[in-house]
Amino acid sequence: MEGKTSMHLPKKWWIGLPVLLGLGYFAQGALTPRLEDDLRAAVLSRVARSPDAIDRPEVRVSGRDVVLAGVSLSPEAKASLLTALGVETPARRIMDATQPLSRATPFVLRLERRGGKAMISGNVPPTGVRERLRAEIAALGLEVSDSAAYADGAPHAFPDLASFAVRRLAELDPATTTMTDATLAVSGEARSAADYERALAALKASPFESAVKVEVSPPRVSPYVFTAAARDGVISLSGHLPSDDLRKQVVAMAAAAGAGAAVSDATELGAGAPAGDFAGALAFAVGELGKLSQGKVAVSDGKIIIEGQGRQNIFGETIRADAKARLPSGFEIARLDVMAGPMTPYVFSAQRAGGEVTLTGYAPDEAVRNRLIETARRNFFDAKVVDRLMIAKGAPQNFAEATDHSLAALARLDEGKLAISDSNISLAGVARHQSARAEIAASFADALPQSFRGEAQLSTRIVGSPLDASRCAAALSELLAKSPIVFASDDSAIAAESAPLVDAIAATALRCQGATLEIAAHTDNIGIAEVNLGRSKRRAQAVVERLAKAGVDPFRIIAVGHGGERPIASNDSDENRARNRRVEIVVK
Repeated sequence: MEGKTSMHLPKKWWIGLPVLLGLGYFAQGALTPRLEDDLRAAVLSRVARSPDAIDRPEVRVSGRDVVLAGVSLSPEAKASLLTALGVETPARRIMDATQPLSRATPFVLRLERRGGKAMISGNVPPTGVRERLRAEIAALGLEVSDSAAYADGAPHAFPDLASFAVRRLAELDPATTTMTDATLAVSGEARSAADYERALAALKASPFESAVKVEVSPPRVSPYVFTAAARDGVISLSGHLPSDDLRKQVVAMAAAAGAGAAVSDATELGAGAPAGDFAGALAFAVGELGKLSQGKVAVSDGKIIIEGQGRQNIFGETIRADAKARLPSGFEIARLDVMAGPMTPYVFSAQRAGGEVTLTGYAPDEAVRNRLIETARRNFFDAKVVDRLMIAKGAPQNFAEATDHSLAALARLDEGKLAISDSNISLAGVARHQSARAEIAASFADALPQSFRGEAQLSTRIVGSPLDASRCAAALSELLAKSPIVFASDDSAIAAESAPLVDAIAATALRCQGATLEIAAHTDNIGIAEVNLGRSKRRAQAVVERLAKAGVDPFRIIAVGHGGERPIASNDSDENRARNRRVEIVVK
């Protein structure tokens, strides 16, 4: 037909068909995995919006066919989910491969805390409990790790029971709470003493029907310290103890030690008590507190501190002896500062033997103690003073004055002992010569304060073998080198503290039977020379008279005064002037 172009159809059109089919096949193979991934994501997204339907869902896709596996939490919720998947996803067919929820026997839920992290494991019911547990734990400021599995068989009121277990995590760290059906086991360490008390109180009022197993320890404490203090009729307890039973025992100990005192207990429970017999160490410490009128005891780890005021006849050595006998092994006295209590009888003793005079017994305070030591040092010119006095209350009135006088009397003895018991004083010993014995015996009791009674039992040392002039001079020089003869004020009376020295000079002079003794007195340069000369003569004469009274032949002793004419040191200092004020004895 003219005016029209006809289409040419090849006779062998089928030759290109395989090529087209190959292109289609390869296109489909490239697109299928992507389509399956998109379908799987869509199904999982929809399943996630129904968390109460399937636990731990698994989705397998082949083309547009879907296999849904996992644990069926609720048949009703699962049915609704399957319907929604058929409508809301491009799946052609959905096959249900889920397993029914298993029953856990026993039904166990474990909650653990380690620092700032909490772990959930075991079983939870499919009723929203998991979300509630996570929220409650997160509210405690803890990071939550959840590996629990859904299961059937939860006990009645499981959510409330689980919440009770969660609250224990706030009080304990580390902590483990294990619910097994309707029973509860709690273990761990309290975060504080208050948390320990709260945890124990809560567990005693547990909502669990069965008994609750509790292995909860108080918080660990370091250093581990317990203190008991007695003051104003009250014994106050503080610090830490490892158990409530021991706390009750300690309160009872304190009440017994206080003999009627009220007991105020502010102790807290804490772990970390020292090893060994800690209860025995507490019994010792609280018992020793009962020996103090006021004070405190402390047990710090394995060391014990005791300080305060002792009761009657109690002093530091009493407590130290108790510790040696009763303190358990592993514990030691770290500090002992106990002021002796009122002592009955109140004793003081001074014994002179050889080159020492030893002071023992009590002094009422440091001032009196120092006074007595100084009195002894002034009077015992040729002996070392050994102080073993202790401070203790209970001294009789005028104790210091009576003891001063008695020490001065003892110093005049060559050897002897002074003993004071309350207001009774005894002096025994050997005088250096007969005149000294008579003077001491006559004045000892009469010079004591009125409230004291004194008794002196004295003998006289036998005069030693005679000394020739050279040996006599050496012996007298040795005595004067130990101490100068001291005179009262500025005149010629020999001071009482020099009486022992003059007695010793007299005892030596009695042995110098064939020699003449010149007693030469000297002064410093202070004052008028004529006055000093007269004073020195009177001082020399005072010594001569004392020697004559002791039995030295007065015709063999001569008094000479040189005033300040013969100094042995320059008079430019108090020390040098004191050296110039002296008495010398020249043997002829």
